[in-house]
Amino acid sequence: MQTIIKKEILLNIVGSIFCFIMFSIGMLYAEQVPFLTLLGIVGLSGFSYFVFRMVTLAIANQK
Repeated sequence: MQTIIKKEILLNIVGSIFCFIMFSIGMLYAEQVPFLTLLGIVGLSGFSYFVFRMVTLAIANQK
């Protein structure tokens, strides 16, 4: 049971870092390439989703 939770936490951390990098790239270069604005929006949405999953998992493990 614990190894499944650890793998899930690791995947959430990796996903949130990847999405934050997408957000950062999208916002840094959005003026040169307008498509990157959409990439930034998707990155921010993904980042908030993965953080929500980590918080939900932490609360579930506390009980």
